[in-house]
Amino acid sequence: MMAAMAAALVGSARAVGAALQATPGMAPLPADPPIGGVIWTVVIPAILLIGSSLATYFLYKRFSTEEGE
Repeated sequence: MMAAMAAALVGSARAVGAALQATPGMAPLPADPPIGGVIWTVVIPAILLIGSSLATYFLYKRFSTEEGE
C-alpha cells in the first residue's frame, strides 16, 4: 500500500516537472552577472575571511581576560 502511494507521488512529481520544462516562452534571460572575475571570487572573500578572523581573535582576546578581585 505504502509502496503504491510512493510510486504514485513520484510519478506525479515527474509529470509536474515535465510540464514545467515543456512550458513554451520560458527562455532564459540574456543577462550577465554584475560582478565576477578573480577579484570577486578570490580576493574579496579572502579579505573578508582574514578580517573576520582577526576581529574574532581581538574580541576573544579582549573579553577572555578574568576580572581582578
